[in-house]
Amino acid sequence: MFTLVALGANVLDVGDFEQLSAEAQKRNRWEFLLTFAPMRVVGGTGSPLNPIAIF
Repeated sequence: MFTLVALGANVLDVGDFEQLSAEAQKRNRWEFLLTFAPMRVVGGTGSPLNPIAIF
């Protein structure tokens, strides 16, 4: 709870890393930027995240 609230850390508990691995192998690139795009919710304090891997 401390990590989520006080430190503002994101939690990614469900990820499809099989597809990410397949894309990395297809490109023969194993380094990438993993970022997350939250939904814009007016007055919201959180939202689902959209993970984005940039090769």
